Amino acid sequence: MKHNAFRVGKQLVLVLSMFASTGVLAADFPSGLDAFDRGDYAQALEQFRPLAQDGNARAEYRLGLSYAKGLGVARDYKRAAIWLQQSADQGYASAENDLGTLYDQGRGVAANPAQAVHWFRQAAVQGHGAAQLNLARSYLHGRGVRQDPVRAFAWANAASDLGEFRAERLVRQAEEDLNPKQIAQAETLATRYRRAYVLPFRKY
Repeated sequence: MKHNAFRVGKQLVLVLSMFASTGVLAADFPSGLDAFDRGDYAQALEQFRPLAQDGNARAEYRLGLSYAKGLGVARDYKRAAIWLQQSADQGYASAENDLGTLYDQGRGVAANPAQAVHWFRQAAVQGHGAAQLNLARSYLHGRGVRQDPVRAFAWANAASDLGEFRAERLVRQAEEDLNPKQIAQAETLATRYRRAYVLPFRKY
């Protein structure tokens, strides 16, 4: 029995050593984030990459962001899109918004405004202010979606409530396209969006 226990223990050590050699155990997301924030992108990527390869949505996003901005690696929009897609597929809002931006701009993927709107919306309903602003722009200009200044007004208001200062200008632009009846509709919709997509997510 002691022999069996020893053999199991030895096998466990071997398995843990294999994981450690691949970086799965050694990688640490908070340490990677600290390195990223202080500009040590090479160190950050050492932490993010094995986690991303293991399916960690936050690490996948950071790796995609690094490729999109050329932080610690050569800028590569195609690789950025791949990692952002993997993170977005897990519902990570920041990745959804950034992936939408790539589709909107045609970077790393074929330009597809409708697909951009899809990803902006996915992030917007999770209380992501930048995505709400992007969605408002899409509605205001009819890019990837039918032009709708009422919804543009409502989403821009939500983004403004979440601290997106650029949204205030968009609110005014949308309001210029509305008649008094539509303004009342827009304000009602803005109240609904605030309750659903702002208040549950706002940090006090």
